[in-house]
Amino acid sequence: MLFEKAIIAIALLASALCALPFESFAKYEVKYGVFNLGEATASLKIDENGSYETQIKAKATGFAATLSGKRVETYKSVGKVIEGKFVPDSLEKIRSSNKKTRHTTYLFDHEQKQAAMFEEKCDSKGCSHSSEILPEYVQEDILTLYHNAALIFGKDGAKELNASAIGSRQQVHVIVPEGKQLKNAKKAFKSAEGLYLLVILNQDIFSSDKGELYINLDSDMTVSKAVLKNTTLFGDIWGTMVEKKIDGSLE
Repeated sequence: MLFEKAIIAIALLASALCALPFESFAKYEVKYGVFNLGEATASLKIDENGSYETQIKAKATGFAATLSGKRVETYKSVGKVIEGKFVPDSLEKIRSSNKKTRHTTYLFDHEQKQAAMFEEKCDSKGCSHSSEILPEYVQEDILTLYHNAALIFGKDGAKELNASAIGSRQQVHVIVPEGKQLKNAKKAFKSAEGLYLLVILNQDIFSSDKGELYINLDSDMTVSKAVLKNTTLFGDIWGTMVEKKIDGSLE
């Protein structure tokens, strides 16, 4: 569903620049106007030796749950933080509803520069399995890409990012808004403090002004609010953080 893709896109931009161990959790509400479309959670845990686990889970609620068959979508990445960068060993994507489930696992072999995909699809008729070596290798998955963006936009002061990631069919395009786009961001977020980013979502499902997702990051590099502008079906869709926990400190 539309709102699930939007929340997966905002993910959790928690900084890799943290003292270990580190753990964070955030919960978001997704709304169109006064109507609740769903909720999402984002978590990150890094232990003393640098191993990490990060997860995003989005689900429909209320009337949206009825329309989607109680759709739930989960992404989980496991790996290590090496020299301040998240390097994945595996990525899991689980999509489920009342009638079917799709469980996809990606395994990374960074030495051989390969990634393999294993998939299980189940419905009322049974389950099927498939596997393949992906035709193109990239080091990032969709979650580590957003975590590593904290280095790119925070420490390095970059203004733009174009990158491919396992788990995303389209290239990810992130920029620091300027000019008219910055004016739009300030208006949307009422000039709230923090870093503004603009994610261009190049997917037909969004059917908006280039799929423009504006993000407001707080001092911990955590998404506090996000708005997907001018979608065909719903207009502006908002994701707002309603709960946040951090155990550890940022360097």
